[in-house]
Amino acid sequence: MLYWRDLVTMQRSNRIRSTHQRRVLDWLADGGGTVTEVARALSIRVPHASAALKKLRESGDVVRDDVNLRGSRYRLSSQGLSRLEADGIARLTDLVQWPPPPGAAGIVLSREGSLMLLGYVSQPSGPLLGLPERPMDEESGVLISSNGNTGEAESWRWAVQRGDGPVWWDIESMRRAYPPERSSPMTLTAWMERPKIIGLVRARLLDDTIPWPVGVGSWFTSLPSGFWPELPQVLRDGESQVGRAGNTGPVVKPQGGIHAILGRRIDRSVVASNMAEKCISVVDGELLGHPPQHLPFDILRFWLRLVHPRLSDFAIKDRYERLVNDIKSNSSNSMTRKVLSDFPGREWCEDFGTIIDTRNISQRGGEATLLAVLEISKAPIILDWRWKHVPVLDRLAVNNRCRLVISDSMDLDLPFRLTATGTVGKYDLEMQGRMKIPITISQDIKMPIGWQAPICPEDLIRGNSRIVKNADNETEALWLAIQLSHGDDAWADRHESEYPLASWIATTPQNHSSRWRRIGGKLDTAWSNLADLTKFDDEDLAELAMNEDKALSILVDRLRRIPLSNLSRNPTKPSVATAILLSREWFEEIPDVIDLWLQAPLRASDVLRKNWHEPEIGKLVNACKQHKMLLQDSVVDRDKMLAIMEDVHFSIWKDKAHSWLTTCLSSTMGRSALSMLELPWPVILSSQEIKADDLALVHHMPDGIGKNYLLDSLEGLTAAEQGVNPPISRSHPFAGWLFKEKVPLVPLETTYDMEIHIELHRRFQQG
Repeated sequence: MLYWRDLVTMQRSNRIRSTHQRRVLDWLADGGGTVTEVARALSIRVPHASAALKKLRESGDVVRDDVNLRGSRYRLSSQGLSRLEADGIARLTDLVQWPPPPGAAGIVLSREGSLMLLGYVSQPSGPLLGLPERPMDEESGVLISSNGNTGEAESWRWAVQRGDGPVWWDIESMRRAYPPERSSPMTLTAWMERPKIIGLVRARLLDDTIPWPVGVGSWFTSLPSGFWPELPQVLRDGESQVGRAGNTGPVVKPQGGIHAILGRRIDRSVVASNMAEKCISVVDGELLGHPPQHLPFDILRFWLRLVHPRLSDFAIKDRYERLVNDIKSNSSNSMTRKVLSDFPGREWCEDFGTIIDTRNISQRGGEATLLAVLEISKAPIILDWRWKHVPVLDRLAVNNRCRLVISDSMDLDLPFRLTATGTVGKYDLEMQGRMKIPITISQDIKMPIGWQAPICPEDLIRGNSRIVKNADNETEALWLAIQLSHGDDAWADRHESEYPLASWIATTPQNHSSRWRRIGGKLDTAWSNLADLTKFDDEDLAELAMNEDKALSILVDRLRRIPLSNLSRNPTKPSVATAILLSREWFEEIPDVIDLWLQAPLRASDVLRKNWHEPEIGKLVNACKQHKMLLQDSVVDRDKMLAIMEDVHFSIWKDKAHSWLTTCLSSTMGRSALSMLELPWPVILSSQEIKADDLALVHHMPDGIGKNYLLDSLEGLTAAEQGVNPPISRSHPFAGWLFKEKVPLVPLETTYDMEIHIELHRRFQQG
């Protein structure tokens, strides 16, 4: 009969006495390695690692893949694995005194650097293990604090489970056992009488740069529910979130690029979609649920370099320009046919978007696409690569914008590697040194705590989801609707009556007009700007134009294209009357819409300016007091002059500008008011009989936008009188030239005052 003391003696004899051998066996249990890799990982000298491996190979605990070659790899044999397991059991019998302290979760059975063997008396929460900074006092069952006080540990840290999980042992029979059942909190008696079962877990500290003061033989408690220790900096301070540590642990944001070795499309889709925010994604668009996207022409510049590697940059530029013109004109030649071969069925556009859709393109097309993104885009890069290795991948790997490369093979020098576990949403993130972190990527979008719904379309930032669940409340409905990258009409239909705004946001473009007709009356008209209003019918557009200027502009364009449409024949809304009055040259005989327009005089300034010299102006000016004063020529004081300057377009009153400006400049109040009025004075005054001395008081004006325009006029007048070129102006660099007989040619585009810019071009054309 085998007595307990005999069993203990036998278990003790199974302990691995050599520290180097035990550490090497433990490290090889996670995968093979060379002598150099073993030495570097365990921080021991190469001769010591070589000697330990030699003895372990002689004992049959490890095998070598290549017997006669340098750099051959060593692997753990089944005998070595059994020996490592026996060593763990021996340590368990040496160190565990039953029962454990009340509240204990586990015990440290061995430690070699960051590698540990832990014994758990209750099921650990998952592959990610929370460990306290202080051990428990075995008698009292509380934590030992560094300052002598009792209580919870001051901080915690993470360890990662290695292997498949706990191996449970009955410490009385020393046979394999089932894990203990999870139960409600026990009484002390129940705790003392619980089954004597311990699970052995090989683990590794995530961060071993700071010493862990819990020694071998120390008991520790479990991580408090809902509490998450801080991850090491390398896993928390990156730019992109890859998922959550463990099942529901803290967010993991690695510092560096990730090589995701994924074969299944579902895994590639989950990972690429999760990391796409604020990145440019070079992926098969189907993975993100997108319809085919147009490709930017710039890709062809890099494609030409691959097709003609010996051509000069000048020759490439010339061929690129001709190729783009040929594609735009649908010309068929040898080069456009090559493009069609490498980019079959793809359309082209001018600009880069956030997604470069690589579906159906060839490897050369993919290489050109990646080269273009590296050279032109500044955004972080996500790449789904389904072809062979090409040199540009190595360029990407060392670029700090590389966030993620997805492939099913090849070896890239990236600091992190992501592999699938077989369960969708569950992955392993491997760091340098073969440290693996379990990662969960949730497919259910959860609304962030404290999320604020957008108050206007400009605040809306769409997500990358294809489908979302049904909403339980209005805020969640808005959140879910915004996550839909391209809308979902079925989802919108289900939520239309209860959450109309969310339904509108989730509507696809092709159904916007019909949805607005049903629920538009329940929404702020500003939300109509999410739609292409050119697709709305006349009645809906005219109604929207009463409140939205964008809709009014579209209404004006539509009426000008078809002046004799039903819109003009039977106008019923002031918005239509506005469009007619702004388009009178499109009509042989303008309809009588003045009374209708006066009910709601939209764009009054534009309408009155357009019709200033028409017979109806006497009635139209009833819409604006300032225009009426000007028409009646009843402007007699400074305040009325300033009011007209502010509200009436300068083209109507500029013949009075000289006298009005002199009057206003003569008083402190007038100069102060002028300094705040943004008026293109160089345009207004350049056609007046005015001298520089008339503007001398401009220097006494307070600073403001109006003073800048008047200073430009004064300097232009002075230069003209002195026969010299004017200085660079403030409102427009060439504003002072308007006071000269001839103006120079100015660029076509500008960011300065447009009225001055247009007048400069007009004067140049006149010679």
